[in-house]
Amino acid sequence: MTVDTSVEHWTKSWGSNLALSHCQICDGNFIVPLTLETDLCPYCGRAVLTYIDEKEDKPAYIYAPEQIIPFSASRDSLQQKLTQFVKKSWFAPADLTPQNLSSRLQPIYLPFWLVDASAEARWQAEVGFDYQIVSHRENYSDSGWQSEKIKETKVRWEPRLGTLQRRYHNCPAPALEEHVQWRQLLGNFRTESPQPYQIESLEAAMVRLPNRPPDDAWPDAEASLKAAATAEVQQAAKADHIRQFRWSAAYSEQNWTQMLVPIFATYYRDDDDVVRMVYAHGQTGELAGQRRASLKKARRYAAFIGIGAAFLFTLSLILAVIGFFESAVLPWAGMGFMAAVGLGVTAVFPILIAYSINNFGIFTDAHQRRLADLQDAIWE
Repeated sequence: MTVDTSVEHWTKSWGSNLALSHCQICDGNFIVPLTLETDLCPYCGRAVLTYIDEKEDKPAYIYAPEQIIPFSASRDSLQQKLTQFVKKSWFAPADLTPQNLSSRLQPIYLPFWLVDASAEARWQAEVGFDYQIVSHRENYSDSGWQSEKIKETKVRWEPRLGTLQRRYHNCPAPALEEHVQWRQLLGNFRTESPQPYQIESLEAAMVRLPNRPPDDAWPDAEASLKAAATAEVQQAAKADHIRQFRWSAAYSEQNWTQMLVPIFATYYRDDDDVVRMVYAHGQTGELAGQRRASLKKARRYAAFIGIGAAFLFTLSLILAVIGFFESAVLPWAGMGFMAAVGLGVTAVFPILIAYSINNFGIFTDAHQRRLADLQDAIWE
């Protein structure tokens, strides 16, 4: 695969030795180091990345980020979690090994927005203050009537209104359509200590470009600004609760910052050679991946159990024949027949377990449901 030199003009903001790549399946655009070898799109695992021309394909947003959250999950911790993931996978496919998952680990940075804006608004809300009331309950026991003091917390609601002139900083907004699904799958990221973007940060990592530019993400940014204003009004009123917050705001001096957060992606192939993705949080190392069972392996286990049942049945049959001449052997033959039948019935269990994992795991495992929601959002 050769690089189209027409993409070189955008490297002024990102740095050199980077390529702009695209996945035809998930429709994702990526910044990829030229030294990075990728056989599949590590974001979706469905296609090979191809180099593209920015002028022709026109990504939604091409500019380099201002801030980056570095990877902090240790390699040893990741290896332990990958090993546990494999151990907890019933009838794991042949390709699902800790070594394969580890060797295919790809660091990826995901973008999101931080917005600074000045707001001038009129607002109204109801603020609530906790207070306690004391009542008494009479209980009768062997010692007679006893009075029990009961404290109950209630909320006193008061209407408030006012004006607000404020500069808000670092209100979050999603830069990806699938931002919510990523957060539900892997959890939140610690963003207290970002670092300035430097080309060295992408030595072995790739970057997913935003598919929601600032104009498209503004409604979510406005919701974050409103949430910040709500908390601020509650704090100013020294209230315990706030509800029905409404405001009419005018915004100015908006400033958008793109921040990158870290994840890992890896994969394995199931019996049908279908790629199954496994993702890890770049800070905590927590895993979320597709669990698939190998029906081939389950059938082998079933065959071994069936052979054992057949052997036990044959041995019991021999004992039954001997029992015609030596009656003391007959009880052993009977027990052998019963054990053979019971063992034969259990031979179907491995196949049933594997089938259940592959077809019903999404209904019993919350991680599987969240992963399916993410993939649906990626492939839409």
